[in-house]
Amino acid sequence: MPSAFRASLLILLLLSVSETLSQAGVYHSSESVPFSVDSGGYAAALTFYPDNSGAFPQRLTQLMNALDANPARVANPDRQERLDRIARVSGAELSPTQIADLGADLLRVGRVDDALNRLAPRSRDRQPDYFILMNLAHIYATRGEWHEAIRWHQAAFLDAPFPDSFATTTPEQRHWLKRLERIYYARWLQLHRDRAAIRLDPAQEDVFPLFQGIRFVNAQGEYHPGTVSADSQAKLPPDAIAIVQQLLLWAPWDTSLYWLLAELYAAQGQLRLANLIFDQCAGSRQYSNRRILMAHRAAVREAVALLPPETDPLDAVALPTANLSLPSQPENDDFLPSREKVILVSLGFALFFLLLIGLQLRSLARRRKKTHRPLTGGDTTVPHPPA
Repeated sequence: MPSAFRASLLILLLLSVSETLSQAGVYHSSESVPFSVDSGGYAAALTFYPDNSGAFPQRLTQLMNALDANPARVANPDRQERLDRIARVSGAELSPTQIADLGADLLRVGRVDDALNRLAPRSRDRQPDYFILMNLAHIYATRGEWHEAIRWHQAAFLDAPFPDSFATTTPEQRHWLKRLERIYYARWLQLHRDRAAIRLDPAQEDVFPLFQGIRFVNAQGEYHPGTVSADSQAKLPPDAIAIVQQLLLWAPWDTSLYWLLAELYAAQGQLRLANLIFDQCAGSRQYSNRRILMAHRAAVREAVALLPPETDPLDAVALPTANLSLPSQPENDDFLPSREKVILVSLGFALFFLLLIGLQLRSLARRRKKTHRPLTGGDTTVPHPPA
């Protein structure tokens, strides 16, 4: 075979591999993608407020609740929903899509070994199901078996190309997921593999380098909340926050990603929100032994202390990343904080009742003027018509 022809075949093979992307996040056929994506292929970040409300923390909390197997907890609907779905298909003959869904539910409730046992046998099918392979890759990532996760992630490039369509997604969302999987999910796997190989000392851990060439420092090389060098800012993708949010929805247990999210918000000047996330990383997520994180947390806390008091809760809204189109409507009622909604509704009712009272008084005045007859002839003034 001529060398030029062999080279052409190799190039075509590489191009086909790059286009058949794997989607190694956790996917269930009944769950939609929560991110709106514009025509340019960039996603808008989910809302997140400094009081820990908004679409993103709500979803993250639901996922963490599903993992909570504490038997003393009285009610846990987020976990129970998935347990009910698992029970409904127990012992039934399942299609490949249903098996992939079952694996996702088992993974979400922390039954990782059960999920592996259900999905692994079907990975050897003559034509493996795309979602089975992708959920399987993430199961290995959850187990900390990074080499296996990468192996399945890469094998899916050839064995199970990214579907041209699947339920509950738009073409723009699928295009965004392809980009996220090809670049950022693959890099997430590789970075964790490398960190595990060198047994990185937690005290020396730095910000998770998901975005290459990015340093969260100013032009002088110093950490200053709200300021990032122009070089680093130019290298960040426009939808960096949405990318990290999606990775966290796939791996809510990964505090290194949550720390990165705090740095992104701090870089945008959303210091109160960054402060909230830093506190959660150091507290409930037990990352207080990360020296750099604690130093950045202290700097953000000092910067927040110098901020003027918040007078308008809307100032704290997590704004969409630059160059992104806003959704035509808010995702949910979190668009306005509850106090604002109460005030607006109250004002509306007050104006409505004032209008009714005004109309009633006007009607009474007209009837009195029609029926009025002077007792003497001294007053014959014709009253002006009502305004």
